[in-house]
Amino acid sequence: MFGDEKTLSNVQNILAKQEADRSSFIAGDLGSGLDVSLKYMMQLYSDTYAVTLDTMNGTARCTTTSEVSGESSSNMSNSNLIEEGNGSAESERTEKQSEHEKGIAGIPFLHLPIQVHLHILSYLNASDICRLSATCQQCQSICADELLWRDVLKKEKSSWTELGNTSNPALYEDVNSDLGYKEIYMRCNPHCARQEQFDILSIPRFLWSFIPHKAPKVVMFGPGLDSDTSKIVHKLIGNDESGIFQYQGMFPASQPGVGTGFNISMNNKAQLGLITLYSGTKRDRTNVNIPNATRADRNKLLRPTAASNNPDGDETDLKYEPIPAVRDLCSGTDAFIFVVDSSASVEELPEGRPELFAMMSERWTPNKAPLLILSCVPDCESSKIPCVDVAEQLAMHRINRTWKMFDANVSTLSGVVEGITWLLEATNRR
Repeated sequence: MFGDEKTLSNVQNILAKQEADRSSFIAGDLGSGLDVSLKYMMQLYSDTYAVTLDTMNGTARCTTTSEVSGESSSNMSNSNLIEEGNGSAESERTEKQSEHEKGIAGIPFLHLPIQVHLHILSYLNASDICRLSATCQQCQSICADELLWRDVLKKEKSSWTELGNTSNPALYEDVNSDLGYKEIYMRCNPHCARQEQFDILSIPRFLWSFIPHKAPKVVMFGPGLDSDTSKIVHKLIGNDESGIFQYQGMFPASQPGVGTGFNISMNNKAQLGLITLYSGTKRDRTNVNIPNATRADRNKLLRPTAASNNPDGDETDLKYEPIPAVRDLCSGTDAFIFVVDSSASVEELPEGRPELFAMMSERWTPNKAPLLILSCVPDCESSKIPCVDVAEQLAMHRINRTWKMFDANVSTLSGVVEGITWLLEATNRR
């Protein structure tokens, strides 16, 4: 059916070559895959274009078939002229070359294979991808690719400086959400979130004095109070040159031995009662003589539960509970601040998880009490772990309450003011 044996052999060679190119694209690296995609695309347009591919420079150029035939006839004519020794051959070749250059056209972007499209778009940020998707229907379809937005989310989430209970990517992955990666990105990116229309601290000081408000009772705890970021407490009680926080005095403990705190105000407006809970004395926190003891074992605020004696019981995070005095304190607290040192190693972050889960248990802590997580570094020179990674190590997607995490700098109070402002607004909205 294919004619003579030579034609049949040529067809078999072409099919074998196409199969080899397809296999090399699947098994090869990205660079070779793109080369094969370009070659395959050029073969598809071989009836319309004569394509020259420069794989070393990553460029391609093409001319129409009529130009190619004209060039071929020109080459044949030039060869005859050269053989005949005609001196006008060079001038005719130059004229044809000029016409050939005028006919060179780049391959249209939308005619490239989808693999090439996605590789090019992978170098763009989300804003540029959204602008490109608004140009035409085909670009909109290309820019909606799930794998593309998965890579965009993975690449950009490490630069986010805040995260919340409804804007945590791990939450949607944990519940196997039906949302696509683009929808998850739009919900979680703090730059895409809807800004609050009302700022409680924007009220003039004169009008603020006429508004009846109650200072919320806030409990601060966490492993960040045991490290270099513990200076945040001194900053909050007024030992700061910026004068953002002012010390207003102390108030007595609500429970025996637990609950003594400070009355502070922010910008001479909002007031709160701050109670700091340390895991123990400085000597207890540095005591490493207990063999195989974790931070939760040395924490004086916690005690093991009955499930901790059962190796097949609850997870490690749920094997501790607050001591009775701390439980009574939590039941009457309006809000919580959990301080974590993000300048520490990633391996140390999960050590604060048992304390967080024990304090935030709905058995003694009201679910309506908001939680602020301050991911702190001691100064501007310290490297920090992205808040998305901190939330993942603390398993924040398992905390069933309103919470928000901010990157904070103890030396400049950057992120601390924004975090406490959010906490006061969340407390007033209850």
